[in-house]
Amino acid sequence: MRNGNELVPGLVLPPAYHGVFRKRLAEVEAAGSAVNCLIAQARAEGLVEALETVTQGIAAAHIERLYLLIEAAATARLLELERDQ
Repeated sequence: MRNGNELVPGLVLPPAYHGVFRKRLAEVEAAGSAVNCLIAQARAEGLVEALETVTQGIAAAHIERLYLLIEAAATARLLELERDQ
C-alpha cells in the first residue's frame, strides 16, 4: 500500500508540500498557452527550490526527481499545445 504522501513510488513529500506540489504540477499540465505553461513550470520549480532549502530530510535524488517530473510535464504540455495550433 502506498503512503498518501508518496508522489511516485519511493518519493514521499512532507504533507504540507504534497498537495501544493500536486496543484503546481496540475497547473503545468492544464496550461492554456505556452507562456502559461512556462510560468506554471517556474512556479513549480520555485516550490521545489523552497522545499530543497527548507527541508533537510529530503535526499538530493528525490529533489532531482521532482525537477524531472516538472520538466516532463512541461515538455508534454508544450508539445500538446504545439500540436493543437
